[in-house]
Amino acid sequence: MVDNLGKHPVPATPRSLEKRGRALWRTLFSGFEFDLEERDMVHELCRTLDTIDALSGRIDADGTMITGSTGQLVLHPAVAERRQQQTSFARMLQMLNLPEAEGGVAMERATSSRARAAADARWSKGSRKRA
Repeated sequence: MVDNLGKHPVPATPRSLEKRGRALWRTLFSGFEFDLEERDMVHELCRTLDTIDALSGRIDADGTMITGSTGQLVLHPAVAERRQQQTSFARMLQMLNLPEAEGGVAMERATSSRARAAADARWSKGSRKRA
């Protein structure tokens, strides 16, 4: 992957992609140039985003809890599948090894940002004591 910065036209968006998948495709290819293997991964990344949206839509329509086979309330199966798709999305995004976006990392785990904030607070307290 190399910076594209308008040097090369954005490849045609695959017809199979939905709204957010198409938007992600255009965003990634307008900023970067990918080799064939990376291009396949970008396509899969965009498809995964569309799958997450479809699962979210199903959960929104049906609710988080649905009636099970014996009448009991159970967690909608799409909830677990959406979580798996989100994990896959995050891993693929990490595998693309995109550089940091302006103002920070494009996608950062909440736990790592909390840990960084705690470490910064700890170090800033220590530097004040020594001064």
